[in-house]
Amino acid sequence: MSNSSSLVSKHFYLTISVAVLCGLAAGILGEIVTRVYILQDFVAPYGNINLSDLGTNNPGLIIRDAKQVVVNQDLKVAETVNNVQPLLLGIFKEISAEEGDDIIGYYDLDSPLAVGLVITADGWVAAPTSPILSEAFKFKNYVVIANDHRLYKIDKMATSSDGVLLMHLAGTTSWSVKKIMTRADFVLGGTLIDVPGSNTVWPTTLSAWSRETSVLSSESLGAHLVLAGGDKGEFNNSFVFNLAGDLAAIVTDNGKIIPAFSYAPVWSTLSQLDSSGRPLLGVNYLDLSAVKIGTTTADKGNLLYASASQPAVKKNSPADIAGLEAGDIITWVNNQEVDATHDLANILAFYHAGDEVTITYKRDGVEKEVKITLGQLK
Repeated sequence: MSNSSSLVSKHFYLTISVAVLCGLAAGILGEIVTRVYILQDFVAPYGNINLSDLGTNNPGLIIRDAKQVVVNQDLKVAETVNNVQPLLLGIFKEISAEEGDDIIGYYDLDSPLAVGLVITADGWVAAPTSPILSEAFKFKNYVVIANDHRLYKIDKMATSSDGVLLMHLAGTTSWSVKKIMTRADFVLGGTLIDVPGSNTVWPTTLSAWSRETSVLSSESLGAHLVLAGGDKGEFNNSFVFNLAGDLAAIVTDNGKIIPAFSYAPVWSTLSQLDSSGRPLLGVNYLDLSAVKIGTTTADKGNLLYASASQPAVKKNSPADIAGLEAGDIITWVNNQEVDATHDLANILAFYHAGDEVTITYKRDGVEKEVKITLGQLK
């Protein structure tokens, strides 16, 4: 009798346990089905809070112990600005000793007449030209003040094309300069930072590339950038960097945004360690990645082509002496292919006068090679 009662008791507890577990499972499954399929418009599913739909149909959301969130890009912008500030220099009209005795005889570091950027280790500074900084600029009447309040004299000047003035700081030989972005480093939509001075920053993005003409010169990159914003002249007379702190461009007084690699050939000759000069090949060309020529199926390479005022191959130039002709398509320079991101002028910008390069080209469908010693651009 007792064995029978014990067996019934075990069956009873087992049945109750199974019923409870099945009930819990059914309840959980039922709530999930109800939330997901029946009341999905009224109650947010597990782990999914729709902040934009908090209203009378939804319970209020209370956030306790809110923490400040700093976006990584904001930190990167601040880091970049801090890194470039030591190389941004204010240019001021020099105050004489007599003026310095007066109460107004001081330099307002927040209001320089112009701002320059150190571009070589031995103290060359680039600054966008302006009514003050022009070829008639009398540098002996001006001083340059760095971010650490050190004052420098200007001992010589040089002119650079495309709206930039170059000046040298006396007695400086150990500046740490920024890398210059190459054409391949730029990405449409990429984040850039425009810095007009040490106290102003304009985050922006690269919107487009533009060129003044379709026929290009091997001695001039001729590329301009288009940045988002700055329509009211906010970017004028400024410097543009990427988030790594590399120099991307200089914005001139008239708002033209010129990539820094356009200046690299000139700047490289400023250093006391390099006096070789800018390279000269002497051709004009069309970039086949940007234009379509009916007589060729090529979609890259540079087609030697005459402009309205210049021949395809300049007379007595290194290209002319080597036998290059109008209609030739240059496809390689040494081991660098000529394509959409590396055109002829961009590739040659990294060479010097006197360097020998091997140029691969096509003429009437036949691939040929020629060795050319680059001349010096006067």
